[in-house]
Amino acid sequence: MGQVLVTRPVEAGPPVLALTGEWDAADEQLEESLLAHLQAGDGHLVIDMLNVSFIDSSVVRALVAGHREAAARDGWVRLVYTHHVIRRVIEICGLTELFPQFGSVEAAMRGHERHGGEALAVEDGRTR
Repeated sequence: MGQVLVTRPVEAGPPVLALTGEWDAADEQLEESLLAHLQAGDGHLVIDMLNVSFIDSSVVRALVAGHREAAARDGWVRLVYTHHVIRRVIEICGLTELFPQFGSVEAAMRGHERHGGEALAVEDGRTR
């Protein structure tokens, strides 16, 4: 089972949800937590998944629900992950453009993703 730790960066910015462990259908708290933070804030959220080793389709469903809520508020949800399993699940679901991979919380905050060794500007979750 996974755990959620809510953090904020030192500088003013969106909340950061740091997830740990393995996330599957048994963890219903993720979608609730995502939506609550998006609704309480300005519609921007960084999800730090660097310490997550497994996700399933229920996590993807929660992420898409979070994206929809953020988009309704002119915001975004950005994912920080490096684990190949997470990348593969996002690829299989066809969501790599919606959720580009960020290698660090700082990169997600700046809106730059690492891809093929080049930093690409990302705005509203889309590569520019």
